[in-house]
Amino acid sequence: MWSGCVVRVLGTAGVREAPRLERKAREVLTILTVHAPAAVTLDELARLLWDDPPPSAVKTLRAHISRIRAAIALSAAAVVSPSAAAGMSPSAAVGVPPSGVAGVSPSGVAGVSPSGVAGVERVGRDGYRLAVASEHTDVGLVAAARVRARGLLADGRADSAAAVLAEARELWRGDPELPDTVAAAALRQGWRQERRLLVQEHLGCLAAGADPASALGELERLTAADPLDEPLWAHYVRALNRAGRPTEALRAAATARAALVEVGLDPSPALSAAQTEVLRPPAVQTEMPEKVRVSYATDASGSTAYTRLSERGHDLVVLNPAMLTIDGLLDGAQARAALTALAGHAAVVCLDRRGIGLSDPLDPARPPLEQWADDVRRVLDAAAIPRADLFANFDTGLVALEFAARHPSRVRRLVLAQCFPRYTRSDDYPYGLDRRTTETLIRDTVSPGRGTDSVAQAAPSVVADEAFRQWWNRLGRRAAAPAVATAIRAVATGADVRHRLPEVTAPTLILHRRNCLNVDIGHARYLATHLPSAHLRTTPGTDALWFTDSAELRRYAADFLTA
Repeated sequence: MWSGCVVRVLGTAGVREAPRLERKAREVLTILTVHAPAAVTLDELARLLWDDPPPSAVKTLRAHISRIRAAIALSAAAVVSPSAAAGMSPSAAVGVPPSGVAGVSPSGVAGVSPSGVAGVERVGRDGYRLAVASEHTDVGLVAAARVRARGLLADGRADSAAAVLAEARELWRGDPELPDTVAAAALRQGWRQERRLLVQEHLGCLAAGADPASALGELERLTAADPLDEPLWAHYVRALNRAGRPTEALRAAATARAALVEVGLDPSPALSAAQTEVLRPPAVQTEMPEKVRVSYATDASGSTAYTRLSERGHDLVVLNPAMLTIDGLLDGAQARAALTALAGHAAVVCLDRRGIGLSDPLDPARPPLEQWADDVRRVLDAAAIPRADLFANFDTGLVALEFAARHPSRVRRLVLAQCFPRYTRSDDYPYGLDRRTTETLIRDTVSPGRGTDSVAQAAPSVVADEAFRQWWNRLGRRAAAPAVATAIRAVATGADVRHRLPEVTAPTLILHRRNCLNVDIGHARYLATHLPSAHLRTTPGTDALWFTDSAELRRYAADFLTA
């Protein structure tokens, strides 16, 4: 199957509409194609083609390259106009220029056909590269299909992604035709792994699509043939579960774990997540109330405003970052959607910290972090929650860590998303911003007219979303006056709870987006190293806010909290 290709190397190498090349020429064509658009020197070609290159290696290689050029020129002419090519003279049909060398212009560069397919270009003194557009090679078409399929899958179109990858698998007819030499062994192994990944991606899309049962036959055969292929096991477990066969899915997960343990390997998070999906009860869609119902937790030291958003599952206190208040939390589309997803698994409680929103002002005689930890304790007491999960983000990680250290018996599990034990760098802490930069950032984001874009700092993924921007700024103005906001942010960026970490005994999941703009990933690594029972999981994305950007972070949190 050519599917419009000019050059194919995934299987027996060849050029469309051209005579079959001899084996060494086919191997040269394969090497040039899999390296394209990079150039390969004659020395590199010789090393790959022969374990002990003969004295005539360079001369032989040049001859093979000449034949490849001629074949590509013939193919290009046929692709553009088969009838016109048939009426040409033999020399014109293969693109022989006046120099008499097939497919080569007097300058030594392969001649360009009317279709835009060039051939093999000379690069420098002794380098050569395949100058054929990626859409004219089977390698290029497969690579493009994989990229397209990932985009479709990210958009929730698993069936479309599976169809694209099915066509890519049709193009991949066998191993690339590479020399049987020591030097080429790693190249051959790498391309076998690429084919394996293509198969895994295709079956994963089928398992996630409308007909997961269509993947079961091949998944069963492949996992039996290679019991250590964890990605295939994860797809197999998921496909069985989604096909309505949960008992078999659990049996498959147990088989996979046993095979891995036998060779000393731990099951991957992907396999564990697939098994968790089987054990998790079907999600119940929870509707968020249009407006929150505010209650007050009050004791001798003051009052804290809080709300309960859902009733099912473990009690989960969500400590939202920055100036987000409970009376405006559900007005934002992103926050509402994220909280709705959490509420499908847990009984969600949100609160306003002292000094923010509807709660009492901060007491200037007491440390703010101590008061914020008391807010959590006060709300748990008022809501009759003996033990809860905590979900903290950005600066509220300080509050969660302080509370978990003070009251270890009241925390079941802890999730820290883009958090830090201290925000600024010091001589013994090399992560985060220097103090002067932090002070400037606080001043510029709090004071009107300074020009710093707080949305771009906190959530770059929605910087162009005008509705989000208006919601964010409206909540910031409602939460606290500039002087109070400055004081609160100064505390959040100046606090240091590193001494508290050994006292946090709750199992902790540390989540961090790999390209987070506002929080150095070094903070997450420090927490993972210094908390007694912590696991670090990195995800794609740029945002510090937990409820914007990619949903992968939120899925990991839900899996951890419901395990």
